[in-house]
Amino acid sequence: RQVLRKFFHSEFIRNVTTLMSGTAIAQAIPLLISPVLTRMYHPEDFGILALYMSLAAILSVGSTGRYELAILLPGRHRDAANILGLSILLAFISGLITLVLVILLGNTMAGFFGEPRIGPWFYLLPLTVFLSGVMQAFNYWSTRHKTFRINAAARISQSGVAAATQLGMGIRWGGPAGLILGYILGILAGALSLGWQAVTKPGKLFRDLSRREMLANARKYRNFLRINTPHAIIDSLQDNSIVYVIMFYFTKMVLGSYAFAYRILKAPVGLIGSAMYQVFFQKASGAAQQGQDIRPMILSIYRNLFLIGFPVFTLLFVFSPQIFSFVFGPEWRTSGEIARLLIPWIFMNFLASPVSSIAIIMNRQKEAMWFTLADIIIKISSLVTGGLFLDYEWGFGIMSAGSSLLLAAALVWYYRIARPRMKPAY
Repeated sequence: RQVLRKFFHSEFIRNVTTLMSGTAIAQAIPLLISPVLTRMYHPEDFGILALYMSLAAILSVGSTGRYELAILLPGRHRDAANILGLSILLAFISGLITLVLVILLGNTMAGFFGEPRIGPWFYLLPLTVFLSGVMQAFNYWSTRHKTFRINAAARISQSGVAAATQLGMGIRWGGPAGLILGYILGILAGALSLGWQAVTKPGKLFRDLSRREMLANARKYRNFLRINTPHAIIDSLQDNSIVYVIMFYFTKMVLGSYAFAYRILKAPVGLIGSAMYQVFFQKASGAAQQGQDIRPMILSIYRNLFLIGFPVFTLLFVFSPQIFSFVFGPEWRTSGEIARLLIPWIFMNFLASPVSSIAIIMNRQKEAMWFTLADIIIKISSLVTGGLFLDYEWGFGIMSAGSSLLLAAALVWYYRIARPRMKPAY
């Protein structure tokens, strides 16, 4: 009891609560409008949205060279400012590269996916890549300065603008246009919310920027470009490659049903997990620099997340088909059946994701990449197996079980590498 009391009254939990309050509202908005959206759009429309989002995620995840993660690490404010500038510059270059790729390969890509309706939307991918990079860079800048209220406000802005656009365009036009434009405008709103103060009142931030110091920090934290960027791209592929395998073996209805089920199930993970990840990253980075033992903090997070999540995910496992059918309409019962199969994997991800930054803090990114590669192999081979047997439920079930076991091994590994270091990680 005393341990729990201390845990819930700590600065860590206060910061998590601040982020969670914003995340709760941000997650509640799409959840509340989902019963309306499912009556405006069809599963095939959500399938096209999933395809666009998967491409945007793969292209965006390395747009900053992952240098935004290093914003939390330097002791000097000046170094952090130059890493922020470097991240935004790389995001702009990545957007230009994406534009060239779209001009050269846009029609080929649309033909490859067998979905001509998505072709024109490829031309918005460069903007999406740039805005995503800017949003992530300012997100970690805000985290470094513990301005978690700004982070929370940005999440609400992103979710609110996306929801309003999807509802408005759903009433007027329908089709995938409203879903995709809502997604892009939401990212724009989030980026503006996080970066507005820095841009309108630049002060010391811009005075600290210099090409020489950007290059110096780029060299110092080059492992983020050399190791973490490929790792992040592979990590993005492990979720987004599922979309392409489903499209190849199954129908667009199955893809849309999966995408919607995943979106709904990720809500509790996003509500608690992402907030705890951000605060844990900031707090554990400081503790590691001082040579402190982070393992008690990790155990505390494991224990409390299990107590919070287990009853919720158990209820979802039992009643998912009925809940989806009642709330979103009979057309979405398949989503509920897929959700039931995914729940073990999502629950284990709920436990592991908040502390996964320990691999970055301890400079163990190479080893972490092997977990990601193994996860990709499990997911793709599981869905291919289901596809060969023409049974998507079999494929999702094997995938969920295999990824759950791998995440259990990751939980143990995160704890083991969190012991105090004799010398700095960087």
